[in-house]
Amino acid sequence: MEFRMQRLRKFFSPRIRAAGLVLWLGLVVVATLEAGARLDDWFAYGASPLGNYQFEGLFRQTGRGLRGIPNARYVRWQLNGTGIRGPEVRADAGQVRILTYGASETFGIYEQTGKEYPRALESDLNRRTSAGTFEVLNAGIPGMRVGSGIELLTDFGAQFRPAVVVIYPTPTHYIGVSRPYCGRPPRTPTGGAGGFEWRITEKIKDRLKEVLSEDAWMYARKAAIAWSLRSSKPMAAVDASSLDAFEFDLHCALRTVHEIGATPVLATHANRFGDARHPGDEAWLVGWRMQYPELLEDGFIDLENRANAVIRRVAAQEGVALADAATVLGGDTRYFADHAHFSDEGAARMGALLADVVLRVRATSLASTPTR
Repeated sequence: MEFRMQRLRKFFSPRIRAAGLVLWLGLVVVATLEAGARLDDWFAYGASPLGNYQFEGLFRQTGRGLRGIPNARYVRWQLNGTGIRGPEVRADAGQVRILTYGASETFGIYEQTGKEYPRALESDLNRRTSAGTFEVLNAGIPGMRVGSGIELLTDFGAQFRPAVVVIYPTPTHYIGVSRPYCGRPPRTPTGGAGGFEWRITEKIKDRLKEVLSEDAWMYARKAAIAWSLRSSKPMAAVDASSLDAFEFDLHCALRTVHEIGATPVLATHANRFGDARHPGDEAWLVGWRMQYPELLEDGFIDLENRANAVIRRVAAQEGVALADAATVLGGDTRYFADHAHFSDEGAARMGALLADVVLRVRATSLASTPTR
């Protein structure tokens, strides 16, 4: 028995030591890469090497809902002193303030800094009138549903007193939603930051995007989607109850805009596909589906068409101005950096479209104001 144990120790000991050495070297390599990623963030963006550093760190939950953190910065995205994206809010000097209310398309993801559509809108308005006449405030928060930011509309209405509020809703935020968000209490703030975050993973992902082909990325995404749905079946189309919740929240947002004393402008949602699928769209649709694996690719275009019909109907019912971005921009790939986020050119076109509508609304409003 002792002889057998000695033989086993002689057999396994070198292999255990080798495995331990490989494991140790692997940990050293990973730790070195992670340290390098954190130092890179420090030198490039001023991010502390300690703690977490991520896009979500621009915002925090409050008792009134999600809000931007004043002067927060992540990579090239930076908020001003009031916690919104864009230049500092000017002191009230009689300028006409426009508030743009929406999600990541409004906040701006792929555009160069200063090229987001709220900035393009402000530039167009002041070019067509006179410098400084209009000030556009970007109240976009990525992921915000049109019905979950009602408290934000109320608070910003009291703080900034906008004359016009542009509402640019995101239909996909209502996938799987069965009841409206308007009237629900805001999420309760959670205390403390999350656990440890590997920064090296995002940098590896960025490098892979540079070297992998579009087809390789598409198949990798398909595999990830299949894995996430291994125990469930995807939907071919969004349920009607989700569109009902979306419609209810649109009415709620418009009512809130009127309550704060502003004039609403409602916009349909534009995407790179238009109202039908075309050859070459698969990779872009799969990329969109990565955010909502539960919906099949063709279901996104169907949802956009149905939701835009709802937006047009609500605008007609409420008698508010409509900026039909889906008709003007939809289907033109020059205007989009992915499935629905604007390129610089798309943001400029969106700004010009909204400027047309805002100036028309202002002219109508001034014409109907009684003189003394």
